[in-house]
Amino acid sequence: MILIITIVRFMNRFIKKIFTPLQLISLGFIILILLGAFILMLPISCEQAASQNFIDALFTSTSAVSTTGLIVVDTGSYYSLFGEIVILILIQIGGLGYMVLFVLITLLLRSKLSITGKKYLRESLSRLSNIEIIKFVKLTILFTIAFELTGALFYVSVFIDHFDTSDAIYISLFHSISAFCTAGFSLFADSLSGYGTNWLININTFILVIAGSIGFFVIYDISHYLKGFIKRQPIKRFTLQTKIVLTASIFLYVIGAVLLFVLENDKFTNNFFDKILYSLFQSITASTTVGFNTVDIGSLTTAGLFVIIILMFIGGSPGSTAGGIKTTNLVIFSKFAIAALREKKYVSVFKRTINSALFQKAAALIFAALISITFFTFLLTVSEQADFIKILFEAVSAFGTIGLSTGITPNLTPVGKMSIIVLMLIGRIGPLVIGLSLIPKARNNNYIYPEEEILIS
Repeated sequence: MILIITIVRFMNRFIKKIFTPLQLISLGFIILILLGAFILMLPISCEQAASQNFIDALFTSTSAVSTTGLIVVDTGSYYSLFGEIVILILIQIGGLGYMVLFVLITLLLRSKLSITGKKYLRESLSRLSNIEIIKFVKLTILFTIAFELTGALFYVSVFIDHFDTSDAIYISLFHSISAFCTAGFSLFADSLSGYGTNWLININTFILVIAGSIGFFVIYDISHYLKGFIKRQPIKRFTLQTKIVLTASIFLYVIGAVLLFVLENDKFTNNFFDKILYSLFQSITASTTVGFNTVDIGSLTTAGLFVIIILMFIGGSPGSTAGGIKTTNLVIFSKFAIAALREKKYVSVFKRTINSALFQKAAALIFAALISITFFTFLLTVSEQADFIKILFEAVSAFGTIGLSTGITPNLTPVGKMSIIVLMLIGRIGPLVIGLSLIPKARNNNYIYPEEEILIS
């Protein structure tokens, strides 16, 4: 026993010296994905009791952990109940973040979280400095359970008319978790296309995916606002984070829906209100990176696909289950770019000055995202036989962890599947985290070189 404890302590010290917190987070996701892939390869995970090949199992596991939703086989018909539950667990862990679950286990064991553990958790959550971390994690888990159970109840009220009671409950819970975690996995072969005109299904999905994509920080802030309003206490103002996220998200939902309504007017239905519902659903699911669809994405026009590509690239908000470059980064980058054109020295949003360091981080993240998408899109154009717009759509969908597809995913070559797997992993962990994990930290020099001007226009 003493020997085991000694070995564990030695390994713990060794790992701390070798790996940075960011590298450990990346490594943790990779280990989780590999574990999920090996379980999905077991005959018990498949409906036909046959072993799935490693690449397809790895693809599905990565898609689940990264909460993407891209699939090479139909989830509902290919996997057994055991396999579906494994996927659901991977989605839940990927959505909340395995570090949050680590804290939950620690709290359940009533042991204190170490300083190192808090550091790893802070890196995993990209936490705002003014929020107490343990309290925040407890509320995050509470919000998650509340949203997923409530969403499942609304789904049940519809599915109970089409399935047995036990099946309706299971299907509802599966789709509720998938929606809140913005995973997009569905037990139906056509996603939610069969319920495209069902307003209850649509509105319930909207609430779940928006809650999951705006970020736990924003939900935390809104809950405090509502708490003060109900108790008639002095209501504090929303934080700048909340204001930016809500404003940018609503703007993207509306603009995306309007463009899709105009561009795909004849693709949906003849009913005016149903057209609005279809357009709004695809705009919201693309922006929140959930990946559910109520129309055949492959049938959309090139212009319609390009609109969705832009929405997928932007994605959701920081501290959420969503992917993409995030709404806050888009707003900060845009504000600083406009300020530079106007030769303004300071940049403000909602009467608050933005630090230029945030612009540098936003620019770095957007640059890394563009490089990642460009590189893997090029690989896919070499390995796959498909239209460029469909290949670009697939690459952006993987990076943004959306899960929407024009239908080319099951027919990808092994090289194409591996490219998408890497893109999903980069999109989930974050291109900056990947970059900081791989690129050694630059040494601080005590000198600077002389300046010299260059032409940029």
